[in-house]
Amino acid sequence: MTQVAIKGTEFWIDGRPTYPGREYEGHRIQGLLFNVRAVQAVFDDANLDTRRNWTYPDTGTWDPERNTDELCQALPTWREQGVHGLTVNFQGGGPVYVPEVYGAYDNNGFTPDGELKPAYAERMSRVLQAADAAGMVVIVGFFYWVSVNRMTSEAACWRAAREAMAFLSASGHGNVLVEIANETDLVHRNTPYDLFSFARQVEMVSALRDEYPGMYVSTSGAGVKLSTGQGMPPGSLVQAVDYVLIHGNGTRPPELAQAIQAVRAMPEYMANSKPIVINEDSPAVPNMDAAWRNGVSWGYYDQGFEGQADDPYLYYAPRPRWNTGDYESLNGFQTPPVNWGINTPFKKAFFDRVAEVTGARQD
Repeated sequence: MTQVAIKGTEFWIDGRPTYPGREYEGHRIQGLLFNVRAVQAVFDDANLDTRRNWTYPDTGTWDPERNTDELCQALPTWREQGVHGLTVNFQGGGPVYVPEVYGAYDNNGFTPDGELKPAYAERMSRVLQAADAAGMVVIVGFFYWVSVNRMTSEAACWRAAREAMAFLSASGHGNVLVEIANETDLVHRNTPYDLFSFARQVEMVSALRDEYPGMYVSTSGAGVKLSTGQGMPPGSLVQAVDYVLIHGNGTRPPELAQAIQAVRAMPEYMANSKPIVINEDSPAVPNMDAAWRNGVSWGYYDQGFEGQADDPYLYYAPRPRWNTGDYESLNGFQTPPVNWGINTPFKKAFFDRVAEVTGARQD
């Protein structure tokens, strides 16, 4: 079975560092974890009024089982290209950012009282098994702010986190990293729960790791913005987590590099260095290059939107991608229905660059 470990600033899989001995353009690649944001891996929508937005164009129906199965089928190909990790989430991520849909869809792996739903757990089990078979690491997220607003209380959030940890622990899979909350500062800002403040996340990280020893636990902030401090983890959180998660949304390479350097300059990081992972950014290969050149793992985030052309920094929110057209040309990895194949120029550019940097095609 695939086993992930953290040794210093490196990720190891099955007793060896990732990309062992690999250097590229004078930079150390060994120990990094190139990854894909695949947070809709177990997606479903309990709201029948919004569910129709996710129907597959070739069948006219939405099928959460097909969605999970096709993601699982894609993983060996991703792995062959040098991608060693993916991020999933029990509450997914934004499918489209149109207010009447974004405020109404209901994708939640937990009941409002925090019980893990069996159907979501079963689909997540399939993802863990497929990644295990492919030799890949799964960053499993628990919370996304839209669905957190469907939780009844802070106690329900604690119950959800503990049920998710218990599920992962009992699964027997050793290829798991935990991300408690996706962009916890945004969860804190947009929900009634102080639990998602950076300070309280230190508490949650520490409690869950103590209750489930041997599991690697972290939480992420929003797209980093050094001028305001947005998304930048405080030193107390950097000290508490097993690996540092930051997001690169909205940045260009110089600002992303500065944010990485700012984390590294924290006394808490210098006293106990550990991997820094970007597991959400953009389709922008220049940002990926800025990350690995600064010794940081990078995650491809491709929302999918109408009019996707040749500019990976083009903002997508005003142009949602619906389920029109044919299945083969569906773009993005976050708007259902998802084509998990490497079927668009953005996807091909990312996977080709990862293969080049990691030497995957030389193995």
